[in-house]
Amino acid sequence: MEFKKITISLPKNLYNESMHLVNGGLFSNLSDLIRTGIREELKELRQLTQDFDERFIYSDKKLISGVKQSMKEAIAGKGKILKSDKEMDKCFKDL
Repeated sequence: MEFKKITISLPKNLYNESMHLVNGGLFSNLSDLIRTGIREELKELRQLTQDFDERFIYSDKKLISGVKQSMKEAIAGKGKILKSDKEMDKCFKDL
């Protein structure tokens, strides 16, 4: 297995808690704890994203951009008030 060396910055309290776990023998070293955390996070995210079509998953940048655009449109009076679930369904279908 090939390894890549990286540098990270942690808040002091997170570092202290992490070292407490390492010193307590739960992990062999800080790298072991971080690798375990990343593995668990990826495992959880894989399960989450398997259920969604890729076109429905947005990056934070796209999502924030869309929200900002929607806010501008609402302020300019271009917003639309949906009065029922049926209207909302039609609006999303038309997208």
